[in-house]
Amino acid sequence: MGSTEEMTKNRSAKKKLDLSDDPKGESKSSSGEASPDPLEHGIDDDLKPLAEGEIKCSSSDADSDTEGASKPIENSSKGIDVQGARQRNDSVSSGEGSKSPSSDRMKRQRTVSGSSPVQNFIFPGVAASPPKFMSLEEVMKAAKGVSNMVLAHEIAVDKNFKLEKFEPPDNTVEKQVRDVMHRAFWDQLTDQLAQDPPCYEQAFVLLQEVRDNLIDITLPHHTKLRQEISDSLDVELIKQQAEHGILNFSQYSQYVLSIMSRLCAPVRDETIRNLMRESEVVPVFRGVMETLDLMRLDMANFTIQQIRPHIIAQSVTYEKKKFAEFLKTQNDGLELTREWLVSHVKPEDIAAADDLSMRNIVSLVINRAYMELLSWPDERLLPETVVLDGSRLLELRDRMSQVCVLGAVLLVTFSSVGPIVTQPDAFKLKLKRNLCIILDPALSEKDTMDVMDNIAEQVVKEVDDHLKENEKPPLPVSARNALKAQVLEVKNVDHRIRSLISKRAMEFVSVIMNSTTARPVQIPPGLSTLQEELAHICGTLIRLVTHNRSVFGEYYGDIISNHIKRAKETGAEDSSDKSEASASV
Repeated sequence: MGSTEEMTKNRSAKKKLDLSDDPKGESKSSSGEASPDPLEHGIDDDLKPLAEGEIKCSSSDADSDTEGASKPIENSSKGIDVQGARQRNDSVSSGEGSKSPSSDRMKRQRTVSGSSPVQNFIFPGVAASPPKFMSLEEVMKAAKGVSNMVLAHEIAVDKNFKLEKFEPPDNTVEKQVRDVMHRAFWDQLTDQLAQDPPCYEQAFVLLQEVRDNLIDITLPHHTKLRQEISDSLDVELIKQQAEHGILNFSQYSQYVLSIMSRLCAPVRDETIRNLMRESEVVPVFRGVMETLDLMRLDMANFTIQQIRPHIIAQSVTYEKKKFAEFLKTQNDGLELTREWLVSHVKPEDIAAADDLSMRNIVSLVINRAYMELLSWPDERLLPETVVLDGSRLLELRDRMSQVCVLGAVLLVTFSSVGPIVTQPDAFKLKLKRNLCIILDPALSEKDTMDVMDNIAEQVVKEVDDHLKENEKPPLPVSARNALKAQVLEVKNVDHRIRSLISKRAMEFVSVIMNSTTARPVQIPPGLSTLQEELAHICGTLIRLVTHNRSVFGEYYGDIISNHIKRAKETGAEDSSDKSEASASV
């Protein structure tokens, strides 16, 4: 049976859903030079192709004029549909075979710290002391508003949002206490029913709880059903039957199961059928209570999906209102946001700013600021206006780094063994798919670096398997060791290929971010294999940026425009002072 505390939490979660009272051309060349592209026409000497039976182990960084693979990077002119990139990160490819195993990773939650979203939201950037005469009631009201805002925001931006049953971690005091109390309840019920005559005191409490839970999971139009449940599970009538010795407890258990079978989701049908075959009363009602807890969660999640369009339509207005209430409780609730945005205002923005161009400049600054989040350091606090999406943004950052590492490994591998690989397209996709399986569990940069040894071993294995399948001689030991060493060099953040891949990937995302049309954008050379992963990143980032700009756009605009105006005034005063000094001389 679910504890009273668990049911109270679930009811509170459902109540939070009631919000009715509170009221984004082509990609430019990243090199900018006329010289051959190192990702297409050659890499360093140490990355030249391996001849069959030999390997060059030089570590020189000089550029090679010869091609680094048997074939240029495939589909280098292939475009990515910007409109498609705006779809949710959890969308699937049109073909099952083209789906990357890593695509589902975007759904995964990333834990940033042990604190709650509300704590992360309230405390970063908060001044040392609150405003004068701020009452505890006002502070708690603002905190509650932020809590509701977190829930509304999660439902609005996460299509797969759902409530889940809380389960304490194993070997914790909380779990031990809960298990002991549940066991004690059912043991007491068993003992009472085993008495002669049976004692139904605990059973009446159980029936009352079952009746209330059944009524809770009915839909609004189930008026007659609610009345039927109340009448059939009338505790007073059941007590009278017990007093006269005519109580058939099994009859009520079968009635409860019949009602549950009418109300449950299909996923619960098998559980209820098994309970109907159970003859012992206590195991039946124990299963009933456990299943009712799950059914109440099913109903809550069903309600979320039903009202989600309404929440999406109202969430921007609602979040604006709640954030404004939050700011009233702070001396400066936008301190980190202001510092974040102002750092991306360039001198040319100030020089070119006028009444007509200000809006475009503000948009460019905001996009540059959000691009910085893809390389945000862990030790730095996130701006107040993006904390609600902090876990998603930091996961995108780690995902971008991981995709760049994957791209660098693929290029290094093909630059080394390209001439001896037949069917390079199929081999490339297979290699990428298997490397993604290894990379997928990695949640951070450190996790990715920790699996690089496995990545190197997998690369060598894939090459050996390919050569064996095509009846070619295997790589010599020296060649295997050299290939593995080249792959491991990608761990270095300053690795030439990795740095170039990272630069082009960031520029590509920036082009998508600043694009005002749905026209496909050309994939930069060397990144065509990573098209699906980049599409996920772009789509997720654009969706988050669009929502956050809708909520906080006025604050962003005021911060940037005021900073530019002050900078222009300061520049004008400096020019005036210099002119006066020159005149006096």
